[in-house]
Amino acid sequence: MSGTEPIRIQTREDLRKVAALLGVRNDWHEPDEQDVTAKVTGRSFDNAGFWPREMYRDLHKRAPGAIEMYVEIVQDGNVVAQVNLATLLAMAAGTVD
Repeated sequence: MSGTEPIRIQTREDLRKVAALLGVRNDWHEPDEQDVTAKVTGRSFDNAGFWPREMYRDLHKRAPGAIEMYVEIVQDGNVVAQVNLATLLAMAAGTVD
């Protein structure tokens, strides 16, 4: 995956596709067995659209607090996908597809 843009997860289907790509179980149990880790970054706990930081470099310079919290999903040291944290929780609660 090195050298490619991370996948932007916006739907449950996107998340399912990333799970298949990573080779993790459908329930995401023990993803570390596939050398998958995660990192949360950002400051604002919102899902209005200002994430990840790389997509909004100018905004980050002007208003670093505006970058929403998001999860980077990493495999073998490479960022494979990114998902907004508030959106991920809405997916888990079943309120968004």
